[in-house]
Amino acid sequence: MRKYLIAILLVVFIVAGAFYAYFSRSVFIDFRPNAPVSVAFRAGEDAIMQQDADGRYVPIQLRGVEMTPSRPGHMAWDFGITTYDYYRWFGYIDEMGANTLYVPHIMDSNFYYALYRFNTGNARPLLLLQGIYGHDYNSLTSRLKEAIDIIHGRRINFFDRTGIEAFLSDVSPWVVGFIVGADWDPDTIVFMNHFDPAMPDSFQGEFFSAAEGASRFEVMLAQVMDSAAAYESRRFKVQRPIGFISSPIVDFLEYAPAYAAQLRKYVQLNPEHIIPSERMVAGTFAAYRLFFFTDDFTRYLTPSQTEALAPILADLDRSCIYNGYLDLLARYHSMPVIAAGFGFSSSRAPYIVDRPPLTEREQGEALVEMVTQLEESGWAGSIISTWQDTWERRTWNTAFSSDPWHYHYWHNLQAVDQWYGLMAFDPGRYTRPVLIDGQANEWDESHLIHEYDGMRIYAQYSLQGLYLLVRGEGVNPQNTLYLPLDVTPRSGTSAFYGLEFERPADFLLILSGEDESRLLVNRRYHATHQRFYEEMMGINPFTHNIPPRWDSEFVPITLALQNPVIIEAELFYRLADEAREMRRLRSWDTGILTHGMGDPASPHFNSLADFFFGENLVEIRLPWMMLNFYDPSYMRVHDDYYDRFGVEGIRIQEIYIGIAAENGEVPMSLIPLRGWRNTVHTHERLKQSYFIMQEFWSN
Repeated sequence: MRKYLIAILLVVFIVAGAFYAYFSRSVFIDFRPNAPVSVAFRAGEDAIMQQDADGRYVPIQLRGVEMTPSRPGHMAWDFGITTYDYYRWFGYIDEMGANTLYVPHIMDSNFYYALYRFNTGNARPLLLLQGIYGHDYNSLTSRLKEAIDIIHGRRINFFDRTGIEAFLSDVSPWVVGFIVGADWDPDTIVFMNHFDPAMPDSFQGEFFSAAEGASRFEVMLAQVMDSAAAYESRRFKVQRPIGFISSPIVDFLEYAPAYAAQLRKYVQLNPEHIIPSERMVAGTFAAYRLFFFTDDFTRYLTPSQTEALAPILADLDRSCIYNGYLDLLARYHSMPVIAAGFGFSSSRAPYIVDRPPLTEREQGEALVEMVTQLEESGWAGSIISTWQDTWERRTWNTAFSSDPWHYHYWHNLQAVDQWYGLMAFDPGRYTRPVLIDGQANEWDESHLIHEYDGMRIYAQYSLQGLYLLVRGEGVNPQNTLYLPLDVTPRSGTSAFYGLEFERPADFLLILSGEDESRLLVNRRYHATHQRFYEEMMGINPFTHNIPPRWDSEFVPITLALQNPVIIEAELFYRLADEAREMRRLRSWDTGILTHGMGDPASPHFNSLADFFFGENLVEIRLPWMMLNFYDPSYMRVHDDYYDRFGVEGIRIQEIYIGIAAENGEVPMSLIPLRGWRNTVHTHERLKQSYFIMQEFWSN
C-alpha cells in the first residue's frame, strides 16, 4: 500500500512538474521537428503582407492606436480594466476605422480574452502588434517567450501579481508581429556598447544575424529576435515579423559633436544592422516612436553621414512634418517602416516653446495631418499614442509638484503626458459635476460660501480642480473683479494696490473680461521659481534673494518649457557662457485663463476653457496644480519651499476666498475641503479628436 501511494504521489509530482514547466516556464519538446512553419503575416519590401484565403500575400496598411492598462483610480500595473471595458473599447476603435492595436508590453488576461471574443466570427477583426519591454538580453528573451505563449493561449502564471493568472485565449491568428523594447535610454545603450564585457561583438544565428559594424546593443537585439523566432517556429510552427523600437534620439543618424551634445543624440540604432536569414520567412521591420525634435536635423549631420545619404537628401520632401524626416526614414530602410507611437496632447499646458496648447479639435487635425503624411511617405503603419488618457504618467516640468504615488487619483490639467488619448475620463460618475457654460444648472444654495457687496461666490470641486460660480449685478466682461485665495497658512500677501485682504492670500484671481483674466501667485509660493529658476536664470533661488515669508508681490504663474534653440557649432565652442544662456529653459504663463464654452455637447465646445460668462455670472475652473495642491485626493498642498528646501505636502481642511470690485477691505470665507482619497468616479468621453479621426479613416 505504501509503495502504491508513493507511486501515485510520484506520478502526480511528475505531471504537475511537467504541467508547470510547459505552461509557466516555456519548456517543451519538439515532437514535429520537420513540420512546415505557417506564416500568416510577413514583411515585404515596404509593407506588411497578410496571407489571404487563397494563400496569396496582399499588402495591408496598419492604422491603429496604442493601448495601455491605464485607468483612473489604478496604477497601470494594477490592471484595473475589465473584460467588458476592453471589449467595448475595441468596438469604439473599430468604429473609428482603425484596424490595429499596439500594446507596448504584456497585458493582463482580460485584454487577450476580450480580443479573442471581439475577433472571433468578426469579418473585420482587430490586428495586434505585441510589444515587449526589458533592459537586457535575459529580460527581453524571457518576456518574449512569455508573450509568445500568451498569444497562443498556452500560458499560466502561477506566481503572478494575483497569484494565478491563466492566458488561455488563442489570439495568434491576429498578431501581426512583435516589437522589442520601449523608449530606450541612450545611457543604457552606451553602457552595453562600451562597458558590458558579457556582450559579444558579433552574432550569427539561425534566423537573425548582426551585420558587420553592428554595435554590441544591436548584437544583443539580434540575439533576442533570433531566440524569439526560433522558439515560436519550433513550439508553435508559426512565424511572424519581429522588429525593435527606435526613436529620433537613438535612430541611425550621426550628428556633429556640437549638435549631438545639444540634442542628447550620442548613440545610434540601425534596423539595417540586423539581417534575417532565409529561414526567417516572416522577415523584419523598422518601428519608430515619433516625438518632437529639431526640424533642421539635416544641417547637423556629420559630413560622412551627409555623404552617405546624399542621394536621398538631394530630393527629400521637406514639405511634411519634421522637415523630411518621415520621407528619409521610409526611403532609407529596405524593410517596412511603422510609426509605433506618435501623438499630440490636449493638455491645458504646452510642452515646448512656441507650440501653444491644442484643443481636442486641433489635436484631431494634427493627427490627421500626421497620418496623411506618414502614408504619403510610404510608411507601412501609423499607431496613434494613445487610446485613452493616462493619469499616472508624469511630465518632467510638473512631476516635482505632486505626490508620485497618488497621480492616478486625480487628473492634472497641467501635465502634458496625461492628455494624449482619444478617449477622456471626465470627473463624475455620469456627467461632469460642473459644466463651464455660463449656466447655473449645477449650483444651489448648498454651494454658497461667501456673500459680499452684492456678489455671491459658490464653490465645488472635482478630480480636476476647484469650480467657482460668481453671481451679481456687476459680474460681466466689462468689470474687473478681484478674488484672493488663501491656500496655505505658511505664507501670503495681505494687500494688493489698495485691496486689504482679511487673510494673507497666496493667489489672486483677476476677472477682467474674456481676454485679460488670470491667476497670480504670491512670489514666495511660486512653485516653478523654486524648482527651475536656476535652470532659467542661472541663479539658485535658495541662496539668492529668497522671497520674504509674507511677501507683498503677486507674480504670474509659470511653467518651465523646453527650449528648442540649437546653437551653431562655432558659438557653442567659442562662447560657452552665451551658449548656455541661449539654451536655458523658457517659461509659459499658465495663469492666463481661457474664456470658452466648456460643455462637450456644445458645437462651440473648447476643451481648454477655464471660465465662461453668463448673464450676471461667471463660472470658473481652477486646476489643482495651479493652486499648488500636492495631492488633492487627500487635500495636501505645498508646504513652504524655503523651510523644506523643495516640495513637501501639508494637509489642509479649508481654503479661504473673498471678492472685491474696488479698493478697500476684503472679507474672506472658508471653502471646506474633505478630498475623496481613493474613491474615484469618472465617466468615459470620446474626444473631438476621436470623431475627426473617425471621419478621416472612414473616408
